[in-house]
Amino acid sequence: MTTLVESQPLSERFPRLTARVDVRELERLRTRAHRFAEQHIRPRALEIDRHTDQDPAWFDWDLVRAGAQEGLLSFLIPKPAGGAGGLATQAAIVMEELCAACPGIALIFGAHALGISPLLLGGPSQWDGVLAELVASERTDSPLLMACAITEPEAGTDVEDPDLLARARITSHARRVPGGFRLSGTKRFISNGSVARWITLLMPTDPRRPVETWTCFLIDARSEGFKVARVEHKMGQRACPAAELTLDEVFVPDERVVGREGDGAPETMIVLACSRPPVGAIATGIARGAYERLQAWLAEDPAAKGLLARQHVQLALANMEEDIHLARQAYMDAATELDHVALGGAMSHPAVRALGRIPAAIRRRAPVNGWLSSPRARDATIALLHRTTTEQAVTRSLGLSSMAKARGGDVAMRVTGTALEITGLRAGPVRAELEKLWRDAKLTQIYEGTNQLNRLEIYRTLCQKETINCLPPLHNHHDGHTQQPASANGNGAQR
Repeated sequence: MTTLVESQPLSERFPRLTARVDVRELERLRTRAHRFAEQHIRPRALEIDRHTDQDPAWFDWDLVRAGAQEGLLSFLIPKPAGGAGGLATQAAIVMEELCAACPGIALIFGAHALGISPLLLGGPSQWDGVLAELVASERTDSPLLMACAITEPEAGTDVEDPDLLARARITSHARRVPGGFRLSGTKRFISNGSVARWITLLMPTDPRRPVETWTCFLIDARSEGFKVARVEHKMGQRACPAAELTLDEVFVPDERVVGREGDGAPETMIVLACSRPPVGAIATGIARGAYERLQAWLAEDPAAKGLLARQHVQLALANMEEDIHLARQAYMDAATELDHVALGGAMSHPAVRALGRIPAAIRRRAPVNGWLSSPRARDATIALLHRTTTEQAVTRSLGLSSMAKARGGDVAMRVTGTALEITGLRAGPVRAELEKLWRDAKLTQIYEGTNQLNRLEIYRTLCQKETINCLPPLHNHHDGHTQQPASANGNGAQR
């Protein structure tokens, strides 16, 4: 007789039971995002899609300015830097609402948030620099956007997993020079890459050892040697440009190294754990948008008369409702566990709160700012992560995030495809919206790691209970310290 595995506790089956979620605050945020989507996004979606089909470099800054007025560029920025202090849960709620209207326009704000994410891991040292500049720009006619650049011409999904990164064909590199680094190489398919002022960019300082030397840099797009080589002609999500970026000996000073040299691989894993729930929400929003359009067409269009009485249509609608509901549960479980279990201790730590209460004018003074930017302060940020969470907690969060992303992407493709099958060629104007959503949906199976990679992460983290090195080491070997082994908590195999 087969021995059954011990049943999971409720805290693992339903992570949201352990989360302290202010539902009223989330509902207010959802309402604001929905209103913005209905007023500003959906009326322009098809027009912008046509514009960018003809000219991929065309970009609607008016929509960005409208989003800035709603706080869509700063809601993830910590409160001490002037932002709203939102987390993955808030990002996911917003993205579902925006993507039900138009995923391409929504991705402008999502890619901006992704660019911000590595800076959040830098702790208080990042509050009074670019993050504060982004918040200030939101109140002007020239808001600033961010992007995150990881993918290379011959290394896509490879750069989003430490095992694959070790064997990836990385062609970019950063070399140390007095006062900082010189960066050279090419990054491809970078969302917002052609319109971002600031870019968080990852590359190795030693191409022979990419995992050990993968490092995050903050790039000013106005730097000498930085160039937008081209903007891709995309099938879907066209409103957000995907650019190829080239760097020819671009200088980055030491103070714009995000975190510590060589910490980029574990930082990437944390960023993916943060970004994959919102990608699951993007996909859920696409599916919901198609489902709602289909329902409206079935109820209102004379061409659909009699279809709702057919059992196969009723079953299809039931499957859509089921898929969307479960995809939403998956991204919400992942987001709330990340925010309130895996990383919640660090964000609510008394030391972080105390620093947040210090006025920005004092933090900017040379002695205080000098310490916050020092190697000792960066080490202290990593030490705080190790005291407040574990490799096991972040690994499990990564697994749930990968599940939300993979499930959401498949649901988006399935629901949009079924909606097109039911409407056929009779749907009139709504047909164009459904076709666009179907094209938009495909990207959700590809970015933030292909669904195949995400399911391998699920296997390793949730099926096999492996523990991935998701936290930077306590002491970084580039600082002249002895590098510490990965966390020994738990029984999972280390990678």
